[in-house]
Amino acid sequence: MYVFRVSTVVVNGSCRGRAAVIDDYISFFGEVDPERGVHRVRGKRVADRVLVFRGSRGSTVGSYIIYSMKKNGKSPICFIVSRVDPVLVAGAVLAEIPLLVVEDFDSLISTVDDGDLVEYCSEGGVIRVYKT
Repeated sequence: MYVFRVSTVVVNGSCRGRAAVIDDYISFFGEVDPERGVHRVRGKRVADRVLVFRGSRGSTVGSYIIYSMKKNGKSPICFIVSRVDPVLVAGAVLAEIPLLVVEDFDSLISTVDDGDLVEYCSEGGVIRVYKT
């Protein structure tokens, strides 16, 4: 098990699930299919996953894409990032998806792989990664 400290809780909430890792910034508008819960560029499922990515970029429509994913039952269960921006914050708030900023994101992204079990308990202040 690996433990990483959360530096900022933007949207609070506990989460536990399998990781989907994208070592990049995501534009939710255009790169993510809100009806299937898939990152189109990587062909990677993000629905019902703990999405670990650097942050978001692009259009303000991205907030509504995140909200659409939630309404379609195809959203990630949690966002873990290195940096937040207003688009991601608004989307996470609208969709009520926990949004966490990790203190040492580079160590996290080099440790966690797709499918690893990731959990965050809102009382603990740490993310735990269990390798599969």
